[in-house]
Amino acid sequence: MALRICLVVTTLMLTAVMAESQKPFTVAFLGVVDESGYGGAVFKSQVGDAIVSALNSTKVFSVRDIREKVKLPEDEQSLTKVAAELKTYAAIQAVVKCVSVVRLKNDSIVTLVLEATLVTAKEPQITLKVKAEGKGVDPAEGRALAKAIAEAASEIAKQLSTLVNLKGQVLLPPTYFTLPATYYKDRDQFYERAVRISLDMTSGVKIGSHAVILRDGKPLAQGKVVEVDIGSSIVALEEVLPGAKIRIGDEVRITSIPQHASRLPFPLRKEQEYKRIEHDFFWALAIAGAAAILTKK
Repeated sequence: MALRICLVVTTLMLTAVMAESQKPFTVAFLGVVDESGYGGAVFKSQVGDAIVSALNSTKVFSVRDIREKVKLPEDEQSLTKVAAELKTYAAIQAVVKCVSVVRLKNDSIVTLVLEATLVTAKEPQITLKVKAEGKGVDPAEGRALAKAIAEAASEIAKQLSTLVNLKGQVLLPPTYFTLPATYYKDRDQFYERAVRISLDMTSGVKIGSHAVILRDGKPLAQGKVVEVDIGSSIVALEEVLPGAKIRIGDEVRITSIPQHASRLPFPLRKEQEYKRIEHDFFWALAIAGAAAILTKK
């Protein structure tokens, strides 16, 4: 009986812990700044509504919409202050960078570039910056714009929901790293200081992602992901605090990921390289065979 009660209590505790860990992050949405000059208040409201809806749909965030209550744009320190005052996990603001419209005979093509900044309130205070491009095609420009906004907002929400959970560790301390060229026209890339981290392609990290390395919530260094493999990735350090010594086990947070990776992950690039070698070898054999036939003649 005592054992059964103990098991029941343990199960309830584990269930409570899991439920707590799965609770969405409460974030304050401050609104949208329009740097494109495309529209006015209605346009900004349309973009803001799309972002709020997209963030909520991820189930990772629970958005507290406080638009019109603050004056935008806010700096990172102000975002942190707002989040702390509202007792939310973080505060977010968005910026429409540009809107381009191409009018064809039967369609309007609208491209919209959207950026968003999320700043956490508690230690470690992390700033996540994301950027997305959305495109809409429709005979009516208004509907094409709505499609572009929805696509960009969805990508913003996707990136942010990935980033808030991207936490890893340093696997190997800083050392030099050489990235072999994939194509014969390329040159090997040498990095003076790079660390191997535990985050890999399965976690959502892409080539070009930005990372910060912390210890006890304090930043030690930052850099860019230059190689993604199965089981780990390589971060080339771009800035290290004076006197900071990065050690195995230091925390790694990814602060931005590109919408599209600039290069293929390592295993895929190697597979492509093997195909290129096979292709070149095939043509080399073909040329050699043709030369042999011509020589006999």
